[in-house]
Amino acid sequence: MKTRKRLAMALALCILAALLAPAALLPALAAEAAREQIAIGQSVAYTGVENATLGYTFDSSALTAGETVGAMMFNISIDLPLEGDPSWNDWCGAALTVTAGGGTKYYDFGGREVGWGIDFDGDGAADTGGKDTESWVGSAANGALTLAVPVNAKDFTIDFYDNCWDSVEGPHYTVNSAIALYGEVAAAETVAVGAGVGYTGVGGTDPAFVFSSDAFASKGNVAAVAFNISIDLPLEGDPSWNDWCGELLAVTAGGETAFFDFGGKEVGWGVDFDGDGAADTGGKDTESWVGSAANGTLSILVPVDAEAFEIAFYDNCWDSVEGPHYTIHSAAALFGSVTEGGAKPAGPEKPPVPDFDPNGTYHAYLCVQSKNYIFRDSWADFNGFGYQGAGWGNYAIGDNFSGLTGWDGPDAVKYNGVFTDAEIKGNGTYRVELNDYDFAEDESFNMFFLSTDIPIAGNPAAFTDVKAILGGSTKYTFAGGYVTGVDTTDAKDYYEVQIINAYNAELGGETGLFPNMIPASGVIAIEFTVSGFAYDKADDEPVAEPSSSPADGGLPADYMPSNEPEDEGAGFPVWGIVLIIVGAVAVIGCAVFFIVKKKKK
Repeated sequence: MKTRKRLAMALALCILAALLAPAALLPALAAEAAREQIAIGQSVAYTGVENATLGYTFDSSALTAGETVGAMMFNISIDLPLEGDPSWNDWCGAALTVTAGGGTKYYDFGGREVGWGIDFDGDGAADTGGKDTESWVGSAANGALTLAVPVNAKDFTIDFYDNCWDSVEGPHYTVNSAIALYGEVAAAETVAVGAGVGYTGVGGTDPAFVFSSDAFASKGNVAAVAFNISIDLPLEGDPSWNDWCGELLAVTAGGETAFFDFGGKEVGWGVDFDGDGAADTGGKDTESWVGSAANGTLSILVPVDAEAFEIAFYDNCWDSVEGPHYTIHSAAALFGSVTEGGAKPAGPEKPPVPDFDPNGTYHAYLCVQSKNYIFRDSWADFNGFGYQGAGWGNYAIGDNFSGLTGWDGPDAVKYNGVFTDAEIKGNGTYRVELNDYDFAEDESFNMFFLSTDIPIAGNPAAFTDVKAILGGSTKYTFAGGYVTGVDTTDAKDYYEVQIINAYNAELGGETGLFPNMIPASGVIAIEFTVSGFAYDKADDEPVAEPSSSPADGGLPADYMPSNEPEDEGAGFPVWGIVLIIVGAVAVIGCAVFFIVKKKKK
């Protein structure tokens, strides 16, 4: 069980090392409604309502767009299941107020049997009406609660109260996160759903559940739909949905389909739904992300901006776990208009890509990923684990781009391995190497490729006579290198030459174009010839220079394997290929989209 957990975490964390989908690959979402998502994590205990102390106040100053907010959606988990009842005892009501423009409006939410209102101001008349009235903004189900609160203001505050079970001390519910929908919301309607979603995979598969606008009695333009979801798949008891589980939905309206993703808070990759090699979503902190899981709950706010629409739900996580992975309890339509653009997801600023200098000096790096995700990522993985990548700052080992990195549960650890990088000075033949390596019990590669800092725009360079050397023996030779971004549909800023890629059928998939076993000993290397420079490599220039730290769709038309016999050589053990299947998540990583399946026990 421990090994299974470690492999699952290893999968997710290594995928996090993959390049996030560039903005150019993200879909143009039809009439994209501007949304802004923020984490909160504020617990609320008993307050009462009349003359009460506030439980929590959300202030619009927390938002960055400075535009009119049509509605706020809050994800809430229930900390008070009285006597173990996960539905919040069905009879527990809570309340909130929205203050804007000098006026205050009252709303209530909570258990599905709350058929009464709340008198906030003590005048003897209820200011809210309870469930199934216009003041009701969300019903609890299985410990999950999604609030869809109309606002229609730029500057506002939302005050949260709790008036249930004053005898129970400690937090009664926790406001996990919020999503602002920019625009105008005229009305809202909530309907019960109760649909369980199990594993489907994505791309060419049928959805697990399709929600239609026909479910709503009200008619008009729906700006967005908020769904209340509880998670049925906490892998091995992890209430955060293992943090690494990503999901997908598709919104179809007016003959067009837009893709959105949601799920664990560590999902930093997108999903390729249509199988064209380019991600249709971008993962967390991108415009396609509609909600993050927290404490076994999930609230998603899906942009629609249409009267008639369908929303198809898929599940592509942990195919080995049967039964529902999450349950959709209810859907709330927010009728009105939306604002396009607005606040953009925050993230590290990508450094500009320089023009290719035919008289310049560049560098090449050998990159790998083993079956259980011991890796060295591409030089250009700025957001992850490339040269000076942002991902290194999240782990105690620091920047380990010059070495091999693996995983011990959620912790990144160093593995033995000495890389020799190459300094490219002109047209000529170069070599990059890995020596004194340790891949633990891994016997084969998922990926084995050449990474460079040579800009790819305009395709100014050419890589030929590319040799894969394992255990000191040449196992395969490409007459013309298979270049990501030239021979595939991926968008790349710098040259990468693929040799082994278990996720690319044109490179042989999991079986590869040649036996891709990791040798027990001997050098692992890539030798190549590069051209396109205005000068040639000096005759006395070494093929490779050791360094302990890094320097500042179809096969190519000229592709063909060498006809010379490949030397199998002594010391290269012939192991059977291990088909490790580890959790289905779709990502863009180090070069191309791939889907990995969870390891079977």
